[in-house]
Amino acid sequence: MRLGPKYHVATSILDDLLRKDHPLNTKPYSTQVKELHLPIKARTLQHNFAVRKGVRRYKKSRIQAISQKNRVNRVKYGEEHQDKTIYRFWKYIYFTDEAHFNSRDLASKDEYILRQPDSQMRLSNFNEALQTGLNITLHVAAGICYDHKGEIIFYNDPEDPGEARQRRAPHPRKSKFETEEQYRFRVEDWRASLPHISEVKGGGNSMTQKYYAEQVLPKHIETIKRLEERHRHRYMLQEDNDGSHGTRSLQNPCRRLKINANLELLLHPAQSPDLNPIEGIWEIVKERLRGGTWHTLKEFKEAILREWRHVSQKEVRRRIREMPWRCRKLCINNGDRIRSNLW
Repeated sequence: MRLGPKYHVATSILDDLLRKDHPLNTKPYSTQVKELHLPIKARTLQHNFAVRKGVRRYKKSRIQAISQKNRVNRVKYGEEHQDKTIYRFWKYIYFTDEAHFNSRDLASKDEYILRQPDSQMRLSNFNEALQTGLNITLHVAAGICYDHKGEIIFYNDPEDPGEARQRRAPHPRKSKFETEEQYRFRVEDWRASLPHISEVKGGGNSMTQKYYAEQVLPKHIETIKRLEERHRHRYMLQEDNDGSHGTRSLQNPCRRLKINANLELLLHPAQSPDLNPIEGIWEIVKERLRGGTWHTLKEFKEAILREWRHVSQKEVRRRIREMPWRCRKLCINNGDRIRSNLW
């Protein structure tokens, strides 16, 4: 029996709000308090959910279910690394990843849902994103480790919509008053004024092995070599098994580059963003960008760079420190996804 004053919110109300089909389940605490005429503040309702039900508000998940094969690999990863410590192992991993930032998605607000930690509830209805403003996607690559945060690398930049809207001058027509030579010079001037066609690095958000081997991987290797020299310790490179990384075959430019650089690799199981701390850093950057307004590609790119620079090394370390716990969790939950307050 509980001593002290009675709760202002009945347990039945909390249970009702936790139902997936409840119309207020995805609404903010303030809306729930207002609609149900509860005699408390939104923060008090939040406290009631956390203390009495162990429930928090999380972003709605958009990820696919983990295949049985990948579950097995995740459990093996957990068993292999669960006893490894921060200062003897995880401190010397250079975690890399690619991310995609869409200006329209980030201009809108996140939707949240009440659920218990580690529950795998999936909802399919999402509000439509804002249909106005800049709508471009920027693709970036970067790496982090316990004592360092690498630089962001942009790739496959789209054409700036502002430039795309500029009217292209039509092909000159020959006037009956000009000579063939005069007309030829005018055509040559017209061709010289056309926009420069930039190098194509791959379609959509993809990155080719060739581009990764030439533009991205060398920068990761350079960073790792500097870290090894500074700390006098070997570092390992972790990639997420994207096809461009060359982890799925034995003969490709990326693998040859890693062998020549004498890199040590930490194999990463598929469908495992929850085992890569840089995913938590992408979440920080996107959350700080959310609700912003940008009018040009340059403005959007500068905003991403600014928020990346503002991520502190302390925030990076907090996420890496969770790796031993996450590995132990994998051994208990049969390879299911892991969610914490950090990512």
